[in-house]
Amino acid sequence: MAQQKLLFVINHIDWFWSHRLPLAKSAQMEGLDVHVAVSGANNDPNLKPQHFTGHELPDSNGGASLLKIIWAIHKIIKTEKPDIVHAITLKYAFLAGLAARFHKDVKIVHTLAGLGYLFSSEGVKPQILRILIGPFLKLALKHKRAQLIFQNPDDMALMIRRGFAEAEHSTLIRGSGVDLKEFPFTDLPDDETPIVLMPTRLVHEKGIAVFIEAANILTHSAVKARFQIAGGVTANNPSAISKEEMDGIIAGTNVEWLGKVSDMPALYKSATLICYPSYYGEGVPKVLLEAAATGRPIITTDHAGCREAVSDGESGILVPIKNAETVADAIQTLLEDRARLVEMGQQSHELAARDYDVSSVVERTLKVYQK
Repeated sequence: MAQQKLLFVINHIDWFWSHRLPLAKSAQMEGLDVHVAVSGANNDPNLKPQHFTGHELPDSNGGASLLKIIWAIHKIIKTEKPDIVHAITLKYAFLAGLAARFHKDVKIVHTLAGLGYLFSSEGVKPQILRILIGPFLKLALKHKRAQLIFQNPDDMALMIRRGFAEAEHSTLIRGSGVDLKEFPFTDLPDDETPIVLMPTRLVHEKGIAVFIEAANILTHSAVKARFQIAGGVTANNPSAISKEEMDGIIAGTNVEWLGKVSDMPALYKSATLICYPSYYGEGVPKVLLEAAATGRPIITTDHAGCREAVSDGESGILVPIKNAETVADAIQTLLEDRARLVEMGQQSHELAARDYDVSSVVERTLKVYQK
């Protein structure tokens, strides 16, 4: 019997290594031949040593049209004849789902890691996009050979309610998990000037302006703290913040922008408190799971996806979206209560270990493949 093939279709090669490597390795151990379709596959030296087969996709950030990407995925499926296609993110679920419609035997799994710009952004442009893309999105997602994985219950309920998904073809698996060995528990630093850290992609809806405004409020109130933002420039989102914009936003503030940080465990270790005031269409933010695993208290919004990573009042504090004053109050309250910070850090780690261990996420995803 021929070895079964699993084809990942993913938005960026870096996201494969950071978010999906444990799943890909476990699929190999289950006997699957793992292929990865992604822009940048041809230039990645690590795929072959890991026994993954790469397939180059056109780069949408480089100007490739969606039709060109759909056609490229179609040709890969036609040539490789995978048994299962696993598309990651709403955008690539849309593209791969349409391509898979040409192949009656292929089974497809979609992980909707948040609903992103299309469903979370306000204004005329996203509304028009929802109207134009809606029928095609239903065609891509809603058919008998598709299984959908949602990362939070809000997204799953919304997509079922709007007719983009069916309950019997939907599974809730919270987040992409966190490796507790890579992000081990560490005690909170006992610094005279504690660090409040926001780890994030540079996208407006992540709440970067809210974080900076909260930092300004606390600086003017003489609260002793350092405020840091860790994250590199992203080009794959209409709401992305450019380097020039970021430099302008933080000019004259007490906020340090660290850029892209390669050693995130060390960065979390240096921080006392994590703040993530997002109102984006999140799945479950991986940075919050990583921070929780390392034992860091978290302030984030009472918003789909974000609230999944915090037990309010126990491992952190949930705040309303777009409310810098409430964020500032929460930061000050915790920084002034060291014993509570320590207890919240312990609770944060226990939540990550109990609910978000990557091995559990991988096991549940492999069960979806078996469907």
